[in-house]
Formats: sequence, C-alpha cells, structure tokens
Amino acid sequence: MTPVPLVLQWGRDRYMIKYDYDDLRDTTLGQFKEVCREVTGVPTNAMKLIFSGATMKDNASPLAYYGVYPGAAIKLIGRKEGAEKNGPVTQEEREESAVIHKIDDLANEAADRLSSRMQAYLADAQLYIEQFSASATHGVSDAAFEEIKTAERKKLHDAYVYLNEALMQYLLKLDGIECLPEAEKARQRRRQAVRLLQSWMDQLDHKRESVKQSEVTISQ
Repeated sequence: MTPVPLVLQWGRDRYMIKYDYDDLRDTTLGQFKEVCREVTGVPTNAMKLIFSGATMKDNASPLAYYGVYPGAAIKLIGRKEGAEKNGPVTQEEREESAVIHKIDDLANEAADRLSSRMQAYLADAQLYIEQFSASATHGVSDAAFEEIKTAERKKLHDAYVYLNEALMQYLLKLDGIECLPEAEKARQRRRQAVRLLQSWMDQLDHKRESVKQSEVTISQ
C-alpha cells in the first residue's frame, strides 16, 4: 500500500514526497535536501528545514533520527536562487493570496491533527490482521480470545469513524472556499489539498477492507 506522503511546506507551496519507513531510515538529511532543491530550486546551502519546531542540522543523520514519519510535515525556509522582488501587488493578487492562506491553514490543521492518528490506525489495523486472522489463540481461552478481538475491532471502528468524519469535514470546508475562475494559483492549491485528504481517505478505506477480508477468510 502507498505510504502517506511527507508534506514539504515552502512558503505557501506544498509538495508531497512519498517516503516509507525504510526510506526514512536510509535517507540522510543531506540527501533529502537535494530532493528539496530539485523540487523548489532553493540551494541546499541556503535552506533550513524545520520539523516539530526544531531545526534539522546534521546532514549525515537519517530522517528517522529526527522522528520524521510518513505523513509528517517538514517546513523549508529559504529563497530560490535568482529570485527577484516583484512589482506592486494588485488587489486581485492580495485577494488570491488571502484565499491561498486560508486553504493552507486548513490543510496544515488537517495534517497536524490527523497525520499521527492516520499512522496509528494503519499500524493497529495491520496488527489486528496479523494477530486475529490466525486460528491459534496462543494459550488464551476461546471466550477470552473473542473478547479481546471484539474490543480491538471496536477500537479500529471508532478510529476509522473519527478519521473519516474529520477528513470529510475538512473536504467540505475546502469545497466551501470560493476561488474565482481567474485565481488559478488558489484553485490549484485547493486541488492539491483535496487530493492529499482524499488519498488519506482512500488508504483508510483500503485498510478497512483488508480487515474485513481477513475476517471473511478466517471464517471460511
């Protein structure tokens, strides 16, 4: 299954970078900076990467050393090489910038609130499949085994409902943000945010179906 992508935040731009846990253990900060340079144009010696409020400094250390996980948000601070200041900002540009800011605030709030819960649900669901799809009860009585299984199933159900409803709420809020036809940057930003949240919903549904299928298989 496709992992939840890292979210690289650079100003008002957001980039989705697909790293799984193995990638995070194997990729050093220095290597990740090269990836950031390729997608943003910011020179590696002019960029600062921040995760969970702390600056990532040791280029030789892997991303996992900093606690980065799939779905985490990393902020990049730096200026693109050769960037120049633009002329006076028009009223339309100010209005579009305000809309983009609103979209980014919603997307960032969703990531901060739900990304760790997403990872917990996916991990718990996989553990459920591995533990409770086996016919052996590992020395536990059948009644106790079923009681534990029922409790874990309810825990998964509650987590799924919470995440699904929260994602739906954020999608509805994004849909409610008005973007004028000529505000292409804002419309693109909203599409990016919607795709990210929709990909999370797809992963939730896929894992939920995997849990259901494992129960059907063991009951046959």
